[in-house]
Amino acid sequence: MNAIRDTWPLAVRMLKHNVRSPDTIMTTLVMPVMILLAFVFVLGGAMNTGETRYVDFVVPVVIMFAIVSGVSYTAWRVNQDVTTGMQDRLRTMPIARPALTGGHVVASVVVNVVSVVILFGLALLIGYRPRAGLAGWGVTVGLLVAALVAFTIMGVAFGLLARTSEGAGMFAYVVMALLFVSSGFAPTSTMPAGLRAFAQYQPLTPVIDAIRGAQLGSGDAITTWAGLGWLVVIGVAFGTLAAVAARRPRRP
Repeated sequence: MNAIRDTWPLAVRMLKHNVRSPDTIMTTLVMPVMILLAFVFVLGGAMNTGETRYVDFVVPVVIMFAIVSGVSYTAWRVNQDVTTGMQDRLRTMPIARPALTGGHVVASVVVNVVSVVILFGLALLIGYRPRAGLAGWGVTVGLLVAALVAFTIMGVAFGLLARTSEGAGMFAYVVMALLFVSSGFAPTSTMPAGLRAFAQYQPLTPVIDAIRGAQLGSGDAITTWAGLGWLVVIGVAFGTLAAVAARRPRRP
């Protein structure tokens, strides 16, 4: 109960930082919007996605891209607290230890949920037409929340481990590369053999396919559980890493 009580004030602190930072707004909202518009209107006409319109095909991966972009700032802000001594100062106060990183997680979830909702709204304005029923929307929301939590935990882990704030967000570039080399922006069948095999079996492809299938009314249980399973593995693995990093003494 103490951790829950202490987490919210620290989350509000980070939310104020996010709202007052033009760079954060640019990264978490403007950049994903620009990517969506560029792929739909500039590159979409050259893409062959069969019977699926390209705007319906690409929206799930752009949503994932927005989440990863937002989480990169969570890693940066966690590292700022660690390297500037703010976390040490908070440790001297009567604050539950889990709240020190819990505030960052809650703030990240709130900011990125707003970003995803705005992006969904824009997608609808430019022609995105999901065909999901109640179950499909439930799968979509569940997978997006799981992705947001998993990647936020990853960001916290890297923020705690990195020696500099510049290095804290480097993981986001790796995840973004996986998003590009996946079934997100183009069908894997159009890729060269070696790249196609990697794109088909890397962890983020089933997540994207499951969200797309749920939105288009063509999802299947195997892909959905595979995507959710990968997100759970990511969350547990980096959650363990973050817990270890939070307890270790910080070297100057």
